[in-house]
Amino acid sequence: MTAFGCDPSVVSIRCLVAEPGAIYDWHQHAFEEFTLVTDDEALIGYAGEKRLLKPNTLCMYRRAERHGGWSPPKRAPRFWVLHFSAGEAFYRHVDQFMHSDPNRRIWRLSADQARDFRWFFMRILNERTKRQEQSFAAESAWLHLLLILVHRWARGETNASLPPSEIPPDVERLWHLVNFSVGTPGEFLKQIHSIPNYDSVRHSFRKVFGSSPREMMQGLRIQQAKNLLLETSLSIKEVSLRVGYFRQHEFTRAFHQQVGVAPTAWRVDPLRATVIL
Repeated sequence: MTAFGCDPSVVSIRCLVAEPGAIYDWHQHAFEEFTLVTDDEALIGYAGEKRLLKPNTLCMYRRAERHGGWSPPKRAPRFWVLHFSAGEAFYRHVDQFMHSDPNRRIWRLSADQARDFRWFFMRILNERTKRQEQSFAAESAWLHLLLILVHRWARGETNASLPPSEIPPDVERLWHLVNFSVGTPGEFLKQIHSIPNYDSVRHSFRKVFGSSPREMMQGLRIQQAKNLLLETSLSIKEVSLRVGYFRQHEFTRAFHQQVGVAPTAWRVDPLRATVIL
């Protein structure tokens, strides 16, 4: 508990590059969502209509609001998707998130603001992929700070910032490669050895994120499984194949070890499972 009432918690998080023509059809869920569009234009379904968004546009969807996303032909936008939940007492102190008009929950960010959002996103995802006793509290704290920051931007405080440390470009490129390769861990191990000065980059990666690329990959495979369980009707076997497990029982064991519940139980009640962790 905090002065705001109830600590926000992460339900699911992912960063993906949408292939041209990719479809994330209309859907809704029982928690909130931030989606930041970067790198290219994207077609977003929001407030009952589709609209073309410029890069560095941030949307917030309240629980039960229908939304979707589409990648136009010859476009490859990157979506930074964060599902989260918090008590109503928290939202009363961040009034910019409470607007009933969803059009007032779309914000065009400056380049610096988009950079800051991505930095906090990486910190949250980094804690999400760790298996440490304090990781749940840490990811909640990072999320709390990010929500406050976005709220200040929404109020027009353009100079509002919680300055991040700079992530070296080669380390960020490796981070994106790890994310992109979640479904093909074997191919990833081949690619990393072709990265110039890989040993040095890997050392810097560990200093920034507190884990090696391989360790992060393992955590991201389970996180991607959560996204698929949450957003698709794929069977457990199909999900396990999508994240690089060719034997379902190995996937189920790895998921239970990291999350604390079986994949089927998490799919039925992700909010309860998130609070338990």
